[in-house]
Amino acid sequence: MAIANKFRLRREHKTATVELASLNREMALRMIALANETGEVTPLIEAVQAMRTAEGLYSPDTAQIEDARVQKKLGDVLLNIGKNEGDMSAIEAAISAYRGAITIASMLGAHTLRAQTRKSYALAMNYAGKGQRHQSVSLMGAA
Repeated sequence: MAIANKFRLRREHKTATVELASLNREMALRMIALANETGEVTPLIEAVQAMRTAEGLYSPDTAQIEDARVQKKLGDVLLNIGKNEGDMSAIEAAISAYRGAITIASMLGAHTLRAQTRKSYALAMNYAGKGQRHQSVSLMGAA
């Protein structure tokens, strides 16, 4: 009886986790729509925060690729806003969104999405002044 109860509770927990993550994704999508209607960046940043909050709920069997795609798209939009308007808060939010997308894509083995997102992440890091700088040594300097 106790074992059956334990499995039932695990199943209920998994279902609740999936529903909660889905609600966070839905809230993020509504924030994106709000930002689209108002032209404000704040709802997009809040959408990233909602998606990142949901990450604490994920496990390999509950994570959904759609969450990674939403975060990648959020990152892309925020990076463009940050570049075009010089908005560092948008770039920082893009970095956060990309990190989330990379985590989920890695968890699910979505290698193509992960690779694409890593490139975008590196670009955002460069715009934020946090990118890796490769210093090449010239032949003259090495001699």
